[in-house]
Amino acid sequence: MAKKWTATKSLFLSRMLTIASMAIAVITLFCIPYLAEWYDAISGNPPIRNQLIVCLYISDALGILALWQLHRLLRNINLQRVFVSENAACFRVIAWCCFAVAGLWLFMFVTCRRFHEFIIAFMAAFAGLIIRVIKNLLEAAVELREENDYTI
Repeated sequence: MAKKWTATKSLFLSRMLTIASMAIAVITLFCIPYLAEWYDAISGNPPIRNQLIVCLYISDALGILALWQLHRLLRNINLQRVFVSENAACFRVIAWCCFAVAGLWLFMFVTCRRFHEFIIAFMAAFAGLIIRVIKNLLEAAVELREENDYTI
């Protein structure tokens, strides 16, 4: 008989993937200078090593912050605290991290004129928009739950 995939298993997998992603992001902090040198060596474009290093460090730090907020969110869900304002706040921080990364890479696109920087900015902005919509939905659900709790 096949084992059924449950919500508990799915939540556990999400938590483990978040922790693994956070570990990779922390390890990446030590590799950024080498990645920037490698990019300059293979790109065939004028070097942008220093700008790229700054952009990658800031993006990685924002990614770690977003992953930490996701970890808090998943912890709350594990504790059966789903429709609470703390979760909406986690989504808000994640969305702003995405928008900050988008702005950073858009600035890189404007200064360096490489199309892949625009693609990164677009994807980060799109992710931020989706997360923002989820945050708005969660805030509405929290408000409905609170109204329902006060109803006799």
